[in-house]
Amino acid sequence: MRTEEELLELSRQREREYLISRYRENAFGEARLLYQCTFDRDNGKVPQLDFARRYAEHWEEMERENQGLLLWGPTGTGKTFAAACVANALAERLVTVRMTTLGQVLMQMFGLDGGARMGYLENLVGCRLLILDDFGMERQTPYAQEQVYELINRRYLSGRPMIVTTNLSHQELIQTPGLERRRIYDRVLERCAPVRFDGANQRQARAADGQRRARRLLTGAG
Repeated sequence: MRTEEELLELSRQREREYLISRYRENAFGEARLLYQCTFDRDNGKVPQLDFARRYAEHWEEMERENQGLLLWGPTGTGKTFAAACVANALAERLVTVRMTTLGQVLMQMFGLDGGARMGYLENLVGCRLLILDDFGMERQTPYAQEQVYELINRRYLSGRPMIVTTNLSHQELIQTPGLERRRIYDRVLERCAPVRFDGANQRQARAADGQRRARRLLTGAG
């Protein structure tokens, strides 16, 4: 039979687990696969993950300095995984994080009226860390650029950090044509330290491994 102190500790653990689950839900929404992106799943094939790990370890200092990360490089090289690892590590510490894409943001904002749209935008601006995945892949219409600029600029002025992942090269971000996009990219580059991701396409490698395992099961080979 458990003692009163043991029962109290168990209650505290359950409450903390519940809170962490709520912080994860707030961070990722319906993207539940991202819950699995944690530093203890590091296979050692993406050395840049160390930058993300150190960022999470020194979060308080990074937040105080309004310092973010720009994770850039070809598709499939681990940028999204690294960003989600940071989000999960901070959720464990009950830090409010939102991880989304600008495409999702634009789709959400398009369907909202003035008050609801402002509330949604304030939620993105007000969380302690905002992670924007696949930055630069959203539609480049004048309306989209205006909404993206508003979000990035308000986040910039709030003094709260961002992590941005993009398939664009660092040079493309620096030398982008067009005033609107340049204004957006300049704010990201000012506040986010660039980390280049390269090497093998991890997504293709995982897909190949999965196909090999499925083939073995389907052919009865093991």
